[in-house]
Amino acid sequence: MNLHRYALGILLLLIPIIGFSTIIHVPGDYSTIQAGIDAGGDGDTILIADGTYSGPGNIGIEWDATTKHLVILSENGRDHCIIDCMQEDRGFLLNNGQDYRDVIDGLTITRGMVLGPGGAILISQASPTIRNCMLAGNSAEGYHDNSYSGGGGAIMVYGVAAPHIQNNIIRDNVAHNLGGGLLFAEGASGEVRNNVIDGNKGLDDWGGGIALWNGSSPLIINNLIIHNSCSGFNGGRGGGIYLGHSLSRLINNTIAYNATTGDEYGPGYGGGISISSWSSPVIENCIIWYNMAGPSTMNIDFDPMEWLDLSYCNVENDLGYIFELEPHTNMDAPPEFADTASGNFQLLWKSPCINKGNPDTTGMDLPSLDLSGAERIYEGWVDMGAYEYNRPTSIPENRQEKAFHLYPNPGPGIMFLEDVENAEHEDLMLRIFNIRGEIVHEENLDEIKSLHPIDISNQPGGIYVLSLVSKGELLYRQKIIKE
Repeated sequence: MNLHRYALGILLLLIPIIGFSTIIHVPGDYSTIQAGIDAGGDGDTILIADGTYSGPGNIGIEWDATTKHLVILSENGRDHCIIDCMQEDRGFLLNNGQDYRDVIDGLTITRGMVLGPGGAILISQASPTIRNCMLAGNSAEGYHDNSYSGGGGAIMVYGVAAPHIQNNIIRDNVAHNLGGGLLFAEGASGEVRNNVIDGNKGLDDWGGGIALWNGSSPLIINNLIIHNSCSGFNGGRGGGIYLGHSLSRLINNTIAYNATTGDEYGPGYGGGISISSWSSPVIENCIIWYNMAGPSTMNIDFDPMEWLDLSYCNVENDLGYIFELEPHTNMDAPPEFADTASGNFQLLWKSPCINKGNPDTTGMDLPSLDLSGAERIYEGWVDMGAYEYNRPTSIPENRQEKAFHLYPNPGPGIMFLEDVENAEHEDLMLRIFNIRGEIVHEENLDEIKSLHPIDISNQPGGIYVLSLVSKGELLYRQKIIKE
């Protein structure tokens, strides 16, 4: 079953009951996204069909949310609905009263380029929701100055703004100022939740993945922040995250393989995180490993005079005095990721990070599921990092291998799942994830027949993971190799 289409169907059924809203189809009713938005009224949904949208009317999109709030929704998800800006503009300008009722859901925005901030999306004095999107290959051009020209390769958030940025892939964007992926500035807040922030670059010193500046305080929670980098004078600060005069909370993030590049003036500072200018972050339940500053390991850079609340974290030890912080809950032990070469940062069974997060999760606002769709708090415990290890303690370790059989594996993508024991299970959910933790196949099963067919032949060759869950209990997990 296509769950995106199923959820969409439920949404469309509820809309007339909730607010007598209209569904406007693009290109069915209007040929461009902007034309559909212009025709919409308060509470309407702009439903975009599969396809690639470029040129006037499909880029630089904006609306006056002081008169109407809109949902911009793809019909079948981000893999099928692409805004190609062709380096002519950004995708969206959201600066006119947008709030939580204004939603952009399930789009790919690529090749945005502006001489200024926000290569894909610029959010100023607004608080929309951006979710389930792919923001890839966008660029904010410019120079380091007080106008933030060239900041936020994918998204720039400015001023009294509190967007919800959730369940997105933010990859391979470039900023010529702060924040290769995301930039929050001048008091911006909101949250960055359950995103993959991967391979972004800041070319002028600060924040390859995320930069926070001048009083900004978003909640950064349950994100995978990997392979980002920054360069510039003295080699850059904060390959993964940079905080300058900011008060953010960083909870249950995996921050790994980020780097400051180093140059002839210096090696850079804080391959994982750099903290400066009277910043006061709270960092909890995070894994911060394998980050580099120039040729050296340096996971966290901060002035000892700064205030730092670091607890229940696993940090590769290059600054020994952080482990003198109280309470003494931090560790320095290899996190035992599943397969970093293939981009799989889930935890192996032997990881020291399992069940080592703060046992008191009150007020953390943790998501119900981790990036792979597993329960975020499992059997009353939370792990460090963005992934939860969900092997049930109530069944034998070898139950997974004996109860089910998946074949052919390796294979071309058409396979069969066999319930060897022919047991009864309730509320079965089958999911298949790619190595980035993205769901590529999902279906509810009333029951498993002796042979249940599964088809991922439309996916590219590579490594995938199948999970089968019954009433929150993981029954089976199997690596798949698609040839």
